[in-house]
Order: sequence, then structure tokens, then C-alpha cells
Amino acid sequence: MAILKQFNIPFVGLKNGVHVFDFEIDHRFFAQFEDSYIKEAQVSVKLNFDKKDLFFKLDFSIDGKVKVPCDRCLEEFDVEIFNDFAIFVKFEERESKIGDEDNVIYLSKNDSHVDVSQVVYDFILLSVPMQNIHPNGADGEPTCNPAVIKKLKGEDNKSDALDPRWEALKKLK
Repeated sequence: MAILKQFNIPFVGLKNGVHVFDFEIDHRFFAQFEDSYIKEAQVSVKLNFDKKDLFFKLDFSIDGKVKVPCDRCLEEFDVEIFNDFAIFVKFEERESKIGDEDNVIYLSKNDSHVDVSQVVYDFILLSVPMQNIHPNGADGEPTCNPAVIKKLKGEDNKSDALDPRWEALKKLK
């Protein structure tokens, strides 16, 4: 969990105004999350932490690449991701948690840190496209694993001979 310590931001000593935090995300970050869809990545996350008296506004900019499995051939490849997200941190007299609203984190007035590791993880996952297929090559053909493409097209049928059981059924007509 030492990897995630940098995402635990102490806001008590910060003056009001914008503070910038930069995070470099790699495979060690995703290893901290059980059953993570992403195993390898090179992602830069820039956080503009705007501290106000009664709330904070956190603006995240995500840019980089992640390794994901191809939906067609299951071979992993790199996908470029980039996105911007905003989230608010408000204080309330209840336990720290992500609230009913998607873009609000509630903290207790006794808290001194805000942990953004789960938020960064979620935002990176939201930045990955819904469909991940190898891009086509210069010739317009898919760059997927050729053996899988042949299998999908049915080109690797070893025998075109009819199963003798089907022949027996045809005689019943």
C-alpha cells in the first residue's frame, strides 16, 4: 500500500487556492486493486486541487496509455487514453465516503487527508474505450493475431468432409 500513500493528500496545511499534484501511474498502482482489468499502464494524472473554505474542487487530467486485451483476438495491446474529470469534496458530520452523487466525496470535519487513489483508478477505467480492437494496418486488414482471425473466419477447417452421422440422417429423407 506504500504506492497509494502519495494519493492521500493532506489538505489541512494547504492555503486556499489552487495546488497542483502530478502522479505517474504504472503497473504497481494497478496491482494494489484486486482483479484490476488493467495490469500495465503508463499514465500521467494531473490534479488541480482548488481549496476553498467550505469545499474543494478537484480537476483531474488523465493522459497516457494502458495495455488491454483485444475484444476480437484477446491479445493485449496499448490504447491511448485521455480525459478530464471534476469532483467536489464537501464536509459533513457523517462518516467519510463517496456520496450518492457521483462527483462528490464527503469528509468528516475531523479528517485531515483526502484519499484520491480510488477516484484516480475509477477515472482511468472510465477513460478506456468500451470496445478495444487492434487498429487496422496500412493494408486495411486487422492487425489481430492471424491465427485467431483465421479461426474466426472459419478458414482453418481441417476437413470439409461431411460427418458420417449427417450422411445417415440425410438418407432418412
